[in-house]
This record gives sequence, C-alpha cells and structure tokens, in this order.
Amino acid sequence: MTEIFPFQRKLRDYFKNQTKTWDWFAQKTNKADQHEIFKTELLKNAYRIDSVSEPELYAALDKAKSILGIQIPVTIYQSQSDNSNNAGIAYLDTEAHIIFSGTLLKILDPDELLALLSHELTHVLLYQIDNGDYEITNRIIDSIARDVNSEAFYLETARLNQLYTELFCDRGALLVCSNYEVVISTLVKVHTGLQKVSAESYLQQTEEILSKEEAGSLGSTHPEIYYRTKAIKLYADGVQNSGEQIEKLIAGKYELQKLHLFSKPVIYDFTKHLIDALLKLNWTKSEHTNTLYRQYFLDYNPDPNVLLDEKSKAMIQNCGDSMKNYFCYVMLDFAMCDTEITLPFTGHIFDVAEQLDLSKNMEKILKKEFSLTERAFKDKLKSATTALNEILAADHENAY
Repeated sequence: MTEIFPFQRKLRDYFKNQTKTWDWFAQKTNKADQHEIFKTELLKNAYRIDSVSEPELYAALDKAKSILGIQIPVTIYQSQSDNSNNAGIAYLDTEAHIIFSGTLLKILDPDELLALLSHELTHVLLYQIDNGDYEITNRIIDSIARDVNSEAFYLETARLNQLYTELFCDRGALLVCSNYEVVISTLVKVHTGLQKVSAESYLQQTEEILSKEEAGSLGSTHPEIYYRTKAIKLYADGVQNSGEQIEKLIAGKYELQKLHLFSKPVIYDFTKHLIDALLKLNWTKSEHTNTLYRQYFLDYNPDPNVLLDEKSKAMIQNCGDSMKNYFCYVMLDFAMCDTEITLPFTGHIFDVAEQLDLSKNMEKILKKEFSLTERAFKDKLKSATTALNEILAADHENAY
C-alpha cells in the first residue's frame, strides 16, 4: 500500500479534531439522485468503452484494481467534448468512472495505459483508506477554499493537499507498474502529446531544472511534471523519508503569499522570537515599543532568554525574499515607532539583520523607505551604528 504524505495525515488529524465540522461532513446522505444525474450527463458527453470492444484495456484495468485492492466496478469513457490530453476519475461510493480525453488511447502503449489507469484508481484507494477519512478531509478543505470569505492560507492549504494527492496517485502507478521509466514516460506523453519520449532524458532535464529551482510548485491542481518525475524517482529508489523530501520540494521556501494552515503558526512563532530578541536589551524597551509589541501580540510575554542562534539563521535560510522582507519590515516597524531612539534602533536592526543574513534585504528596504542614495545610506548607517555603540557602551549592554 502507498504511504500517505505527512501533510495529508496532519490535515486529516487537524479536521478530525474539529468534531462538529468533521461529523457534519462525515454524515452519510442520499446521493443516489445526484449520481444518476452525473451518469446521464456522462453518457451524453462521452463514449462508453466496454470490455467487449476493448478487452486489453479492461484487462489492464482489472490488473490495476487487483494490485491496489479496488473492488468496486469501474467503467471507462472517451470524452466527446474535451480534446486536450487528460484523464480523470469520478468516484461514486459504490462505483467509479474513468474518463479519457484527447488522444491518450493512441499515444500510450499498453504499459503506459496501465500506469495511467493505476494513477486514476489510486484516487479511489485514497478515499477508501481509514474508512474514508481522506475523502472527508478533501471535501472539508475544498469546501472552505471555495468560500469567498476564506482566508488565503486556506486556499494554499487546499492547493497543497491537491498536489500531494496527485503525487500519492503517482506512487500508486509506480506500485502497479514497478517501473519508474514507464510512469515518467506516461506523464511526459500526457503533457506533450508526443508518441515517443525518453524517461531517462527527462530525468536529466528534471535534475537540471531543480538544480536552479527553489520556489516550489506553482501548480494549482497538479505539480509540474519535473517535480512529479523527481518524486517518482525518489519512490523508485526507496529513499528514506521520501515523503518529507518531496514535501520540501513542493512547498518550497516560506513565502508571504504561500502560507498554509501549518506554516502560518511557524511564521507567527518566529515573528515573536525575532521581536523578543529585538527588544531584549533594556534601552529598546520604551513605552512606544512596548505598545507596538502588544499590537503584534495581545499578551505581553517576551522571552528574556531568547537567542538569535544557528537555528534562527536556518529558519531565515528557508525563507524566500517576500518572507525575508516581511521580517525586515517588522524590525523597521519597531525602529520607527519611537522617534527618540530611531537612530540607534536603525543601527540595531541592521546589526540583527547581519546576524540573520538579512543585511541585503534590509539595505534595500532602508534605501527605499528613506529614499537614500548609496552614499546617503552609508552615512546614515554610520551615524546609526555610532549612536548604537554609544548606548551600548553607556549601559554596558552586550547584544546577545
């Protein structure tokens, strides 16, 4: 059996602890009428392929069902209205329907068709694991994401959940085919429409892309095929903790516009960690800075033992520019809130920025916000550093 991604399991556990929400979505409702309407519309817009006319296709389907442990009846269709190369599955509790579109039945060889059928059937497998927990989880997060009033981090959570679902299904295809080259060539053919491709060649292309790529997947429903290819190879090689490695690849670095349900608390905690460190010295604790602290956090409970250490630097290294800029602006917020200490505080935040490898981001922001030329910036930084050193010498305070 294929393994659930840590993100998927964590999301399931999170919603399962929301008892009222979980129980409401878990209720069994009468969907018979809805299913009949769906099947009628499917018959209107697709050609139903039966086992008599395509015995080899259904033999592959039966093989995939057997290996994956899928026991419900499954019917295959060819779309009449969609000419793009694609495949999808509709799971109706007691039956499923796989819909091909485009020229997939022509360009895929028998092994690749088996891989594609296996990928689609693994969606059913996912929905049957743990008594349907992941089907319920998907409906909950998708419902929240469709709400126009939902916060952006829910949309990102739903997007990532969808991406991990597709990667989970790729793992199911590999489980059935036992050949990573077949699964990769299937992906490439589906996305390019080519009749002949080299899996090894695309693996080399994938490594070249990922050697320069740190942003993570930008896909809305499916990861880019180079991420999927990399994941398939990690599965095939039996790499330990491949799920965690793949999640890091897909999620990328922390970015301000890509926070999700589980990364948002991480950024919240580090923001507090940074502010606590920023206000650790006595001279930084003024009425204005304390008031600003309470605007960030309702409870005034700074940690007196906080340190900016290697763990703090590692956190920043795992951030993209938008998040790095956010942390710089947080520090600048405190530097500007009390005019009596703005100058030394400017030196202070630049000192902290240097400790966290944020100096380039901070320099760019200070130049922009104060409209400084290169020379003016150096002069201001020199004045700020001098003012900071005078305070530190007078108070006999050491930074960290």
